[in-house]
Amino acid sequence: MRILMLSDFESSGGAGIAASRLAQGLADRHDVLRCVLYPDGKPHPWQTVTLGSNHWLGRQFFRAARRFLNPAIYRPVCLRIVLRRLRNAIEQFRPDVINVHNLHGGWDRGFGIEMVDLCASRAPTTWTLHDMWSFTGRCAYAYDCRRFEEGCSAACPTPREYPVLRPSRIGSAWQAKRDLFAKHPNLTAISPSRWLAAEAKQGLWRRHEVAVIPNGLPLDIYKPAPRTDARRALGLPLEGPLALIVAQSLAERRKGAGLMSELWQRVRTRPLAIASMGNGASPETGAGIRVHPLGFIGDPRRQALVYSAADLLVHPAPVDNLPNVVVEAIACGTPVVGFPIGGMPDMVKPGVSGWLARRFDPAELAAAVDAAFTQIQSGKSLRESCRTLAEAEFGMATQANRYEDLFRRLACGEWMAA
Repeated sequence: MRILMLSDFESSGGAGIAASRLAQGLADRHDVLRCVLYPDGKPHPWQTVTLGSNHWLGRQFFRAARRFLNPAIYRPVCLRIVLRRLRNAIEQFRPDVINVHNLHGGWDRGFGIEMVDLCASRAPTTWTLHDMWSFTGRCAYAYDCRRFEEGCSAACPTPREYPVLRPSRIGSAWQAKRDLFAKHPNLTAISPSRWLAAEAKQGLWRRHEVAVIPNGLPLDIYKPAPRTDARRALGLPLEGPLALIVAQSLAERRKGAGLMSELWQRVRTRPLAIASMGNGASPETGAGIRVHPLGFIGDPRRQALVYSAADLLVHPAPVDNLPNVVVEAIACGTPVVGFPIGGMPDMVKPGVSGWLARRFDPAELAAAVDAAFTQIQSGKSLRESCRTLAEAEFGMATQANRYEDLFRRLACGEWMAA
């Protein structure tokens, strides 16, 4: 098959990494073309077309235009450029199916639902949902807000959170998405988690097919290493309980930054070591807890070493889809503790791959952490069952097979352009 994949970032951030892993799995057996705004410049088994400017002069022009021009003028210029380049890529590549990923990271450079309209008019199109943006007025995660079900508006409670959009434009942005879905009834969503699929069906995807296919990862890289050897290589304590916290930004609210201080003060396990992997300052903790900041680590093999060093990963996110870090930890044989939110129950199976708090409450999460350490210290590590689950559900080949089945069905169906 000829598969065109569209995204803002080629391989940066959680969505970019997930899209690249999917592309890797598909490129082993199909022709894959990635159309991106921000290429990584690395060699890949797929072709890459840059929809932005690769030239220094072009990048300087866009930077200056973004700084000095009104977005109402600047964005339409960028939009015309990216649509022309995307149209040319589609016409030259002639894809059997198109797979859209995150777009909102390039909104100010012309990326948006206009590109989905173009894709769905030219070939069977699927949209992999890494967050809620495809069916909200502007937000990636709505938290407790349910306005997206009937219509987002200027009353949005979080207009200044990423992705930022002026409140006066939020209602029209939601309406434009509703018009897109009405125009393309065959547009299909792919959700990595059951939770996000259910949210999508409550919103603008309610009349569309929403398939659930978990993200995959390279199991030959993310695999268990001897715990003591991993700790020694990283300069971590060789003895005693060790928890791990991981986020691209350790200060991000959506990853639980606001809960960290209370969480660790409530955890009773002492002494306790915590390793942190990510950008930003490590969390404040109580007496008897020592934090070992490892900083941001981009090398997957070293990441796997970090996961293998820990007794458990603590993921205190209040809302999340199917976070890469949780799947990575499980693949390395490290169980996970978190809240029963989002896609966490899809990955964290009690007694198999970790422990879930009874409800969203820092005290409940602290109790789950203590219970986990008690069981681990009594010999219930879950290392083998974690790896078994990863091999059964989260391999790249498994993900690619599921996507391939869906793509073939759509490509062979009675697709008609709007």
